[in-house]
Amino acid sequence: MTDAPPPRLPQATELPQAAGPEPACPSCGTPNPGDASFCEACGADLAAGTRAAGASPAAYGTVVSPATPQTAPVGEESPLDVGWTGAVASAPASSSTRPAETVEPSAEPCRTCGEGHYVDGYCDHCGSPPPDPRNHFAESPATWVGGVCDIGQRHARNEDAMALSAAEPPGSRAVLVVCDGVSMATDSHIASLAAARAARSVLDQPLPRGAGTPDAWASAAGKALGTAVATANDAVRVAVEGESDNPPSCTIAAAVIEDGVVVTGNVGDSRVYWLPDRTDLPARQLGQDDSYAHEQMLTGVPREAAENGPHAHSITRWLGTDAPEDLAPHLTTLSAEEAGSGWLLVCSDGLWNYCSAAADMRLLVRNMAAEVGADASPTALAQALVDFANEQGGRDNITVALARLGGQGSQQTTGALAAPEEGDPIDG
Repeated sequence: MTDAPPPRLPQATELPQAAGPEPACPSCGTPNPGDASFCEACGADLAAGTRAAGASPAAYGTVVSPATPQTAPVGEESPLDVGWTGAVASAPASSSTRPAETVEPSAEPCRTCGEGHYVDGYCDHCGSPPPDPRNHFAESPATWVGGVCDIGQRHARNEDAMALSAAEPPGSRAVLVVCDGVSMATDSHIASLAAARAARSVLDQPLPRGAGTPDAWASAAGKALGTAVATANDAVRVAVEGESDNPPSCTIAAAVIEDGVVVTGNVGDSRVYWLPDRTDLPARQLGQDDSYAHEQMLTGVPREAAENGPHAHSITRWLGTDAPEDLAPHLTTLSAEEAGSGWLLVCSDGLWNYCSAAADMRLLVRNMAAEVGADASPTALAQALVDFANEQGGRDNITVALARLGGQGSQQTTGALAAPEEGDPIDG
């Protein structure tokens, strides 16, 4: 996936002050230094427009309350007037001004300048808008399931998405879905969120038990994952109106947990890992990547070389209007009888870029868990893993979803064998 320059947030413009006596605040009349942008007494904007020193506020029309942007009439807004929060309505003319003290600022400090607070959707010190909530969000549907989705350090927007659901007690029922928008495609941030939510809505439905055995449930879950991928693909196709030469697309990785049995599936290069606590049991990537790098690894190219080559992140299957015909997910079953406790990890390549091999991922998760503390939630551990990826450079969006399980092992049931870890046999 390609990198993009960091976003440029709009900054307040300071206009030069005319020489002469200290200008009076147009709101409260208090004299202020000639280079002041805001009144020291009431906080009113002194740089709202060009004015002669000492001129009456009546000469410039309605006084603007601090950090309130002015926009065109509804329907005629410029993109420069409209941020992620939507259009800001123009204030009606009034014969009296509203004191700044009546405007309740947000308790959160401005993330751009660190000095002001958000008032009416903008910082009252530098004029910057708050960050898009899509840039970083967390979900904690239960004590044993949680995740974090983050923009990273180098992308202009977050094209990853995550959708989780879970019930108590631990191991009873959960759904984890992670989608990664393809950066080279148009509006993939919309596609990934639509796909994640559509897949979760399918997997949230009760699964038929059939004969009532774990195998019967696993078979039903596998069919549900296939339906979820098809539904997610339909959601991507209709997420953006109009046609495009480069339509939106994304990858998907998902897991369904019910009564200690787990079924996972993926299309693309978002991954699911099983990381058992017992060191005598192998950590595993469940399923396989649909990527050029994976194909190279199957021919014997070492993992490090394959995943760092010029076409390492070129994917061979994805969701979207131009998706290949075969979208059957790579399915894997985790059986409750096979092994002890461990972590089920679903993530985008923003994390595994820096720790790809399953054995290395288990060590990383174990070290991060030790730093966070034994009583930390899965969401806190997910945040620690996101922090790790950002510290390594954060060159892609990062999504980490975790479920803490007890009594799960792994047994692949369908799909081609994954490429082996270097020095390890291929798991069957």
